[in-house]
Amino acid sequence: MERAELIAPLPSLAPSRRRLPAASVLQPCLWGNLVETPRLTPSDYLRLRRVAAGLSVADAARRLIESPADQRRAEEFLRRLETPGRTALYRSTIAHLLQAFPFDPDAYWQLAEEPRHRHPRICHGCGCSAHDRCSDAEGGACHWVEQDRCSACSQGARRCA
Repeated sequence: MERAELIAPLPSLAPSRRRLPAASVLQPCLWGNLVETPRLTPSDYLRLRRVAAGLSVADAARRLIESPADQRRAEEFLRRLETPGRTALYRSTIAHLLQAFPFDPDAYWQLAEEPRHRHPRICHGCGCSAHDRCSDAEGGACHWVEQDRCSACSQGARRCA
């Protein structure tokens, strides 16, 4: 009984929600208030995470190679992965990319393979998600302040892409 009281919201603090008749909800004049965030693609996600890590394409490429002779090929590889409309063919490709900068491979594959309604919530400023949080200005884990923006990006704690 005591546990249920801790979970249930206090009646005075609960937001007031009233039901509108279906005829009112379906009025076209109300549709303008609907906001849809732009779709984040897998290539966008990788670019956001690279930039949030403070790396240029050349910097990230250096982390992927063993020999300086491979620098140009590594940079081209990264540019192709960050090209809109491109997606990696193999999971091993994305696993290898983790050597260059931190990101969530599961989030990448959800963006690549799942329908939009199954995409994870990702910040459009830095690419962080609930499973891959960044630090806000106070040094703590970020939290959501907008539908597509985390507290670190909203506070200007970092330069977003």
